[in-house]
This record gives sequence, C-alpha cells and structure tokens, in this order.
Amino acid sequence: MQRGYDSGNQAKAALAKDEDEDVEEEGEEDDEEHENTLCGACGENYSADEFWICCDICEKWFHGKCVKITPAKAEHIKQYKCPSCGNKRART
Repeated sequence: MQRGYDSGNQAKAALAKDEDEDVEEEGEEDDEEHENTLCGACGENYSADEFWICCDICEKWFHGKCVKITPAKAEHIKQYKCPSCGNKRART
C-alpha cells in the first residue's frame, strides 16, 4: 500500500533528514513527482503537508480526509481499496 508523506518508507526518510542531506533532496523529488496528482475524490491538487493514500487496485491517490483514513488507520491496512474499488463486486 502506498501512503502519503508521513508513513512507510517516506516516514523513515523524514526521520533521517537531519542526518543526511540526500534524503531531503529525494523528498523534493517526490513533491515534484506528485505536483500534478489530483485527489480521486475531490479533484484538488497534491499538497505535501496533507496525508494522502493510494488505492492498491486503481492506483488513484486520495486525501486521507476525503476517504476518512487517518495515518494511524492506514498503518493497519494491508491493502487499501478506495470507495469505488471497494464497492465493485468480483466478476464471475
């Protein structure tokens, strides 16, 4: 599962930022990579100061607040399905 700025490997990178200047440069590259990313729910642009989560099915990004997922909740999700993908029934 991919999560926003303050979780997973990115959180580890953020903690190491004080120790290693290269990590800071990688963070800047991540911001540039997502600058054209829009929330799949509200359509607003990516902002590095907000928690985002990516659907493991459709790979769309969402503000945590738009899909009612907090960073703490996200830590316990093995595979995140957005509301749209979660409502799809398996085809037989």
